[in-house]
Amino acid sequence: MNNRRLLALAAAGVAIAVSLSGCAAGSGGGSDEKITLRFAWWGSDELNAIKDEQIALFEKAHPNITVAGEPSEYNGYYDKLATQVAGGGAPDALQITYDALPLYVAKNAIADISSDVDQESFTPGSLDAGMIDGKLYALPTGVGSRGIIVNPAVFEAAGVPLPDDTTWTWDDYIDIATQISEKSGDGVYGSAQIANDQSLMAFARQNGEDLYTADGEFGVSEKTATEFFTFAKELQASGGSPDASTAAEDASASLEQSLMGQGKIGMAFAPLNFTGIYATASGQDLQILNVPGDSAGKVGLVIQPTVQYAVSSKSKHPREAAMLIDFLLNSDEAGPLNKLTLGIPATPAVLEAITPEFSESEKAQVAFIDRLSAAGGAPQNPLALPTSQLGPIITKLLDDVTFDKATPADAASELVSQVKTALDAS
Repeated sequence: MNNRRLLALAAAGVAIAVSLSGCAAGSGGGSDEKITLRFAWWGSDELNAIKDEQIALFEKAHPNITVAGEPSEYNGYYDKLATQVAGGGAPDALQITYDALPLYVAKNAIADISSDVDQESFTPGSLDAGMIDGKLYALPTGVGSRGIIVNPAVFEAAGVPLPDDTTWTWDDYIDIATQISEKSGDGVYGSAQIANDQSLMAFARQNGEDLYTADGEFGVSEKTATEFFTFAKELQASGGSPDASTAAEDASASLEQSLMGQGKIGMAFAPLNFTGIYATASGQDLQILNVPGDSAGKVGLVIQPTVQYAVSSKSKHPREAAMLIDFLLNSDEAGPLNKLTLGIPATPAVLEAITPEFSESEKAQVAFIDRLSAAGGAPQNPLALPTSQLGPIITKLLDDVTFDKATPADAASELVSQVKTALDAS
């Protein structure tokens, strides 16, 4: 399958039907006006370096505009953004996940950029996740998914063969992770901890459910949630993944300094675009496997926008801010610099430009998306809560389970209750 067809199929998997009203952007200053744009994002050291280079190119192309970058870690990003939005001090341009976009559009915090971007330059369908009520509020940095990122060198050192990802189960995953931990040196683990909303979604979809129903209710049954918490507890109790305190430290580390980035993890459930960063940091070639449990024909993974760029509705220069985010993704100069760090580009010209230079890990990412596209699977229902709300609920309940403060069944019941309360309040 060629890359253009691949991206068209991938984009078809990210369409999200939502019906929230937004606020249209005003006009910016004149082309000769000296202005400063604030641009906020989260990311790794590699991503920060790419942004710096892209911003320099934008400023060279637009001498009247200065861009003040505001990089940060993902942890705390949305807390800071919520405070800035509430206080009227949001950055002009910002990075946002597709699950959080409807929430901020509903707050009238995101500008309509429909008339400020050449939508024809993007692959048809790839902008759907940024469209609300027929208006364009965000541009996709690229499309991607999650998968099991594998370090074959860790497997080889432990004398454990790589699994057949067309037949393995979640029980197999625990067995393999435990073997690696037992046969490796101190500080090396078979798996990173698996406990977030995306892995819960995989469990749910394999059970014929989804995170949310089509009408916005929580779609995970207590039975499925119990299986999910039981798996996470058994993985950790077996030694297949780090203990709770080590896992917490690992989750807060940069990608380069994480256990996977240091080459001390055999397997991790993670976004595909992390593969290259982990590979560069560890100095090892990595592979991507499908999640366990898909052998029964239930596809647990979905293709999604990696992240998105948007413009604040309070920006004094919304047109220039839209020019900035479009330039970063779509220009001949800056677009190719992203490579696949932000997903498979949604701009065919950029994808075509970088394809000849793909590393083995980048080829693996494209091939995996191709594989998911061919596998099909039920479309993902719209996310009713952003990850920034659901994620902490799951993390806290998993801590209760791993520290024996709650059983998996208790955590499952509490999960359903807390999510319902959050949905009622949203």
